[in-house]
Amino acid sequence: MNTIIAGVKIPDSKMAADATDLVRDTASELLFHHSRRVFLFGSLRGTRLGLHADPELLYVGAMFHDLGLTEKFRDSTSRFELDGADEARQFLTG
Repeated sequence: MNTIIAGVKIPDSKMAADATDLVRDTASELLFHHSRRVFLFGSLRGTRLGLHADPELLYVGAMFHDLGLTEKFRDSTSRFELDGADEARQFLTG
């Protein structure tokens, strides 16, 4: 299914779908939609600046960037940004 928002195609690969499912299952609707907006704004801003990024990796990075705020992925000894990055690394290497 091709989803296009503000002229930006949401990646529809298996990896992107798995990331979407994971975030939907563990984060609030607010955090899910925030993460999607981060991808959209990043894509639009990058295009405006003439930058080229892998849309799939940008999407996964955006989806995971605040995942450390969720109960499941929060580690009391680290900052939430690092918790989200750690989970993204495990997801991408898994």
